[in-house]
Amino acid sequence: MLPKTAKGKEAVVRALLSALLLVSTAFSQEAMAYLGTGLKLFDLERYGAAAPQFERALQVDPKLHQARYHLAVCYFNLRQYPRARAQFERLLASGYEKSWDTYYLGRMDLLAGETDEAIQLLESLGDGQPLLDEPFYLASAYFKHGQNEKAILNLKRYIAINPRDFRAHNLLARVYLKSGNNPEAEREFQVSEDLHRYYLEGKKDLMDCRAELSEGAIEKAWQRCGPILETDDVDKLVAAGSLFGEFKAYDYALRLLERALTLDAEAPEVDYDLGYTYFQKKDYQRAREFLAAALRLRPDFFEALALEGSVAYLLRDDKSALQSLRRAHQLRPDDAAVSDLLAKLENPTPK
Repeated sequence: MLPKTAKGKEAVVRALLSALLLVSTAFSQEAMAYLGTGLKLFDLERYGAAAPQFERALQVDPKLHQARYHLAVCYFNLRQYPRARAQFERLLASGYEKSWDTYYLGRMDLLAGETDEAIQLLESLGDGQPLLDEPFYLASAYFKHGQNEKAILNLKRYIAINPRDFRAHNLLARVYLKSGNNPEAEREFQVSEDLHRYYLEGKKDLMDCRAELSEGAIEKAWQRCGPILETDDVDKLVAAGSLFGEFKAYDYALRLLERALTLDAEAPEVDYDLGYTYFQKKDYQRAREFLAAALRLRPDFFEALALEGSVAYLLRDDKSALQSLRRAHQLRPDDAAVSDLLAKLENPTPK
């Protein structure tokens, strides 16, 4: 299965924005309304509809970096690369979401055939926990540059984290082939083919469910996708659970995610997804329990720390909120949403 997009980040952004609105009146309510509408459309991958909302937010408040960042991502997904680049370069100069700006600029350099620039940008993100799938794109840049050994190292690093991404196995096969290692190339080609077939089958099921959910036919969608509960495929359960959660069918989402957790109780990502679903339901206490479980398994899970900080604040536990947000800030000091809420909590406006 392909890696998740930055949707985990979008969930955290919405949570932090919710908390920020309670601690500050500095933002234009009109601009924030446009931003909120845009984020909802963004979550549905309706980038063409989301972009005008972010544009309107910026017309009202040009300093609303959250809107500019999401506008840039919309332009990127709409393949309007010059417009995306202009926004990301402006954001990078401001320091807002520096790592994500670098990621997208690196990808655009790679698309433009500027491999030296792409390598420089993507390498600058470091070799720690990836933001998303930058090791794959860095490997692709190295491959195009003729640096096969570095391509192999980055692909192995990425596959260790995301072993079911058929793209990585396919690229690794091509690198092996170019390096003269035909047996390994054939093995990776076969793995890629098997994963791609499985991915397409699962994608069709989920696309059918998405179509029905989009029409408000929740029960019909459940009749189609509910049988996934009988599978032992954790990835498929999580994907379906996230889909039902996206359309606010939270009870069905929880059933799918809870089934995934029974199959893999040591998966912090599943605990996080459950925590986020309860957050969406506004059941903050239950959300906190699952986020705590995710952090016991993976203490430096940035998204879980940031969301836990927001949840703790909404539960009026400022001490715990500060603890979680400070740790999240240590992990990603350039994450603007975390920095903003942390600053508001550390320096409250006198009443």
